Amino acid sequence: MKNKIYIIHENDEWIEPLRKELQDINAPSEEWHLGKRNVDHLDKPPQGVFYNRMSASSHTRGHRYAPEYAAVVLNWLEKNNRRVINNSRALSLEISKSLQYKELESFGIKTPKTIYCSNKESILKSANLFTKPFITKHNRGGKGLGVKLFNNKKELDSYVSSRNFEPSIDGITLLQDYIDANPKVIKRVEFVNSKFLYTVEVDASEGFELCPACPEDQNDVPKQQIAGEFCPTSGNKFKIIKNYKENELTKKYEKFIAANGIEIAGIEYIADKKGAIYTYDVNTNTNYNSQAEKNSEIKGMRSIAKFLKEELLLLSNIKIVA
Repeated sequence: MKNKIYIIHENDEWIEPLRKELQDINAPSEEWHLGKRNVDHLDKPPQGVFYNRMSASSHTRGHRYAPEYAAVVLNWLEKNNRRVINNSRALSLEISKSLQYKELESFGIKTPKTIYCSNKESILKSANLFTKPFITKHNRGGKGLGVKLFNNKKELDSYVSSRNFEPSIDGITLLQDYIDANPKVIKRVEFVNSKFLYTVEVDASEGFELCPACPEDQNDVPKQQIAGEFCPTSGNKFKIIKNYKENELTKKYEKFIAANGIEIAGIEYIADKKGAIYTYDVNTNTNYNSQAEKNSEIKGMRSIAKFLKEELLLLSNIKIVA
């Protein structure tokens, strides 16, 4: 087999579990770290399956323009009719909460009340529209970037006028309703090949954990509703829900991701005290919690590796043997 699986990314640490699974099933692969290398666009791209794992938080690892460059690479691949998993449309959603919410709502999926602000003046003015606790977060997020909980506008005023104010890398700050859940749990629904894989329940009673790439001493981020910004690869507060059945919401998710070029993703939702469900994050650079998977026959990265190899075999016109 001459063709390969090409992994487009900017974080070596997050690729290690997938690298191992691909090696275990003898799937030929090559990594394109777009924070370190330049892809030659003078020729046609190689034949193969291209899996986009670009992250919205790449700028926190010194790769400020990796998503922009990934968009160029994906456009080049798509122009040449290459098989791309999580395509340029998926990348657009990865780096914009605004676009995520717009698309989710178009499929009848409820999201929290959110206002998008382009400067400090807009942030302070928009806070008047909230009558209960709310949070700030970045439009291009990941790792809890810009996520703070405020009980009122006075608290927000103090933060915005302080040296601790953290602007979003794309200049857009979100003000969003704080969803107070009881019990304090969130659910993350995983999809591979645009199909339901499993659902993880996360104990958020002590707050959401940040991505392990973050320093552990980041005390300036409160352990409150880190809406969609925790990383599921660490900690033991995660458990796969046994016998979780596909329902109307998961079916809507499947339609949503299929229509937006997303084939691998984790989508997070939370229920308020009245039972209303709010979806607040679509992560197309999904990771998996090893503790939760320890007692599960279904393994996230293994499922991805098998899916990628199956796509490669189809591309190479090799019959898949079950």
